[in-house]
Amino acid sequence: MQRIHLYLLLVLTFMTFGFAVTARAQHWDWNDEGSARQLRAFEVFMNNHPWIAKRLKEKPERINDRDFVNDHKELRQWVEDFPAAARAFQSDPRGFMERERRFEAYGGDFDARDGRRGDLARFDWFLDNHPDIRRDLMKRPELINKREYMEHHPRLQEFLDNHPGLRDELRDHPREFMERESHFNRDN
Repeated sequence: MQRIHLYLLLVLTFMTFGFAVTARAQHWDWNDEGSARQLRAFEVFMNNHPWIAKRLKEKPERINDRDFVNDHKELRQWVEDFPAAARAFQSDPRGFMERERRFEAYGGDFDARDGRRGDLARFDWFLDNHPDIRRDLMKRPELINKREYMEHHPRLQEFLDNHPGLRDELRDHPREFMERESHFNRDN
């Protein structure tokens, strides 16, 4: 009997540890290109299924209602096709819907033929997800050229490395760039 209890304890311990490792490995990064593609797919889904979209906007927690998901095969298919986005949605339904609403507001700006507007939209999205960096750069745009600041913000450095045109413009004209960013933010 004692052996069975020990076995059950070990199984539960490994299962718990396994879920924790899996959860960490599947972290949702709002600035990742893969995440952006999944958000776009969700936006398309919402546009193509207005009745489901209305119900999810009214009560985002429905994403965790198995009956609701199973009753709507299109939603069930989206959950299966985009598991990382689905997990992010399930873990924070209201937060996910708010982010999706903001993402939708950027709409064509991400894909704007005017590269500057697209870069500005991506940077604004990045700053929406990093309010401390937004606050710092609005107060002191020249921080973008300070090595110490950049070392303390590796996500910003990574973002700029992935957007070299934006990086160069921001470093060359930090005050003007942040002024444009503040107007862009108010316009959306």
